[in-house]
Amino acid sequence: MKKNKDFIRKIALERMYRLMDLAIEEWKEKPERSVDYLKLMKKIGMRNKVKIPKELKELYCKKCFSLLMEGKDKEVRVKNKKVLVKCRKCGKIKELKTKEKKENFVLGITGSIGSGKSEVLKILERKGFAVFDADKIAKKEMEKKREEIKERFGKEIVSKQGIEFKKLATLVFNNRKKLEELNELIHPLVRQRLEKEIKGRKLVAIEIPLLFESGMENLCDKVLVVFAKKEKILERKEKQGMSKEEVEKRMQNQMKMKDKKKKADVVVENNSDLKELQQKVNELTEEILGEIK
Repeated sequence: MKKNKDFIRKIALERMYRLMDLAIEEWKEKPERSVDYLKLMKKIGMRNKVKIPKELKELYCKKCFSLLMEGKDKEVRVKNKKVLVKCRKCGKIKELKTKEKKENFVLGITGSIGSGKSEVLKILERKGFAVFDADKIAKKEMEKKREEIKERFGKEIVSKQGIEFKKLATLVFNNRKKLEELNELIHPLVRQRLEKEIKGRKLVAIEIPLLFESGMENLCDKVLVVFAKKEKILERKEKQGMSKEEVEKRMQNQMKMKDKKKKADVVVENNSDLKELQQKVNELTEEILGEIK
């Protein structure tokens, strides 16, 4: 039952974010269609009993469903240290809660296969971040569920030494339903583990390849998307012994990069060498430290 609820929530959130993207695309030329998208977003939330994320709620008027974009659509003023936003279409005023400075900071790192996420994580570890790799956590959690994995995905997936992860990867990346089944089983367990790990740590960086797809972005204060051109990705993975076909299959099962970029707080391009990547990450680290001081 819990697995079904988690899956429904994940799908509902994906649709909400997609509808918001569509509403933003249409708001200038076809504002009435933009309103329809936002009304549908609310219906999806009510139908599936899933709350609309705070960052989406702040983008539209609850009364008339107009987008509160910069310029003619909203008026912003500060009164008694409160930020008030007035919809210029219907006049409704909403109060935005200002963020308090946090004692800790969690950075989520995602991107496509071969983009350089792990290199970013290593750089941040050297800068003093507590780092976690969601894929490594997932493997540990799968080992705990060895018998269930064997039953669901075939006895050839499990040997005396443990789960044969290469065989499991080959299976699920060639079978969309099996991939979704595996994600439904493992993502909630990974989330629970990460929630425990990040408590009490000042600076945290988490590499989560399926961060948006799993709905784990709300664990993070900021999301960094690492981007690399396809030819660079293929070159890197070929050196690691992965074929072009394998890489492309994995990329097909991930959210498109253009959609990840839209959702990101920061995009780091990694098409050059390690020295340039390190410089970019160092600059980002300085910004983060400035935010939480």
